[in-house]
Amino acid sequence: MSHKAMWIYPWDLADEGIESVISYLVEDVGINAVALATAYHSVEHLRPRSHGSKFYRSSQASLYFEPDSVFFSETKLRPYVSPLVKGNPVLPRFVEACCKHGAKAESWTVFLHNSYLATKNPDCAQRNVYDDSMPYALCPANPDVRTYAVGLSRNLAAIGIQIIELESLSYMSFGHTHYHSKSGVDFGGAQALFGLCLCQDCRKRGGNADIDVDRMTSQIRNELDDVFQKGKTDNDFEHYLEKIEGLEKFIQVRQSVISSLLQEIKDAVDIELNFILMGDNITSGFAPKTISQISDKVEILAYTPSADQMKDMIYKKYQEIDSREKLVVGYSVYGSSTPNAETLYNNVQTAMDTGVTHFAFYNYGIMPSQNLGWVKRANEIIDSKS
Repeated sequence: MSHKAMWIYPWDLADEGIESVISYLVEDVGINAVALATAYHSVEHLRPRSHGSKFYRSSQASLYFEPDSVFFSETKLRPYVSPLVKGNPVLPRFVEACCKHGAKAESWTVFLHNSYLATKNPDCAQRNVYDDSMPYALCPANPDVRTYAVGLSRNLAAIGIQIIELESLSYMSFGHTHYHSKSGVDFGGAQALFGLCLCQDCRKRGGNADIDVDRMTSQIRNELDDVFQKGKTDNDFEHYLEKIEGLEKFIQVRQSVISSLLQEIKDAVDIELNFILMGDNITSGFAPKTISQISDKVEILAYTPSADQMKDMIYKKYQEIDSREKLVVGYSVYGSSTPNAETLYNNVQTAMDTGVTHFAFYNYGIMPSQNLGWVKRANEIIDSKS
């Protein structure tokens, strides 16, 4: 059976009514899984269909349900809970409505991109080679962070979530921050070096893998110092991979950090896990084939109007994960990625022609009214081929 999911925000459910929205998505639009943001980064969201305020803003990375402290008793991380859900059990009611209408209750969960927790707990944040804190990114090698990720997953499963969609269960690179970053340097292939986490936990794991971390760190700094002095580099990352002693092995260590954390979550919950492969494999710490073997599905974001470009993305991912049955293709159903209905229909059909059977649509609260009609027709195309 095809997976046809809609990403949605809790404030849209709270404003419009949980029962009516879920009923509409299932019975009118043809959705069979609803991915609700339950842990989300700071956001400013334009809401074109809202009858009231046209913006939703949250300056904090937040949980959109009231957590059970028992699941976080072994970590010092205490997440910020949005005022939206204080005394307003959106998540349990969402699960109930999904069950009633025959849709999978899916938690769209942003794990480690969390400026609130990383700022409050700087020892749990990623740190670059210059020992700068990256206060928007929790480090997946940190024991408290790993315990937090497992506890969050267990809490969601206990509420009745059927699918956990894992976003940012990864390292984060330089550039995607909480603030509006300003930079006058063209890093080129060295950007991945500047984003590498070398906190004490990552250094320890590198040392356990027989890497001379001090030597590697010194070489990375020398290379970056040269980039900062010149303001640019013409070298690609392969150049640095060959030149810096221990770097290739350190990349493999980072991949094991992510894969083992995913396995810990898999062992802790008995529900479906869908892993979003967002970002490149080097900076994020992905080993796609291993991730696909652990998770139930893997997702890519095909945010492009070009069917040929999307097809190339799909075939590349097939090669990396060695599976057609597990791949979910996500579409942004508005703006330059999907300027008209025909673009969406063509992209869905092209994906199906390559063997894709699972889809997700972004995002209920962001897209204009007419675009929901496009999703309905896209689901009819999917169903006609199932």
